[in-house]
Amino acid sequence: MKLYTLAIALAGWLALPMQAAETDQLKSDLLGQCMGGRERCWKFQSSDQIKELVIKNKIEDAQKRVYTIALKLQAANTPGKYAAEARVEYSRTKTGWHIKQVGLLSLKKID
Repeated sequence: MKLYTLAIALAGWLALPMQAAETDQLKSDLLGQCMGGRERCWKFQSSDQIKELVIKNKIEDAQKRVYTIALKLQAANTPGKYAAEARVEYSRTKTGWHIKQVGLLSLKKID
């Protein structure tokens, strides 16, 4: 039982750097993207705008990867902070994974 518990703890510890790298890649990929529509939208202009990004869910198959993410955002020219939830869809191309769509699920001012 102790060996099993140790194996699970080790797997979790090893997964942390992978998730951090995945989070950093998502932040980088979001730059230049826009989510939302006319009334509520967010344009990712700088990685400094993304104060926090948490991967809530990930679904992947051979041709598509879909993330549901929670974000804390703050624009450089706007005093308020925002909480957002988004759906980021990637498609596989010959050169790798590329964002196909960023869907805004929610956006609200938090202060």
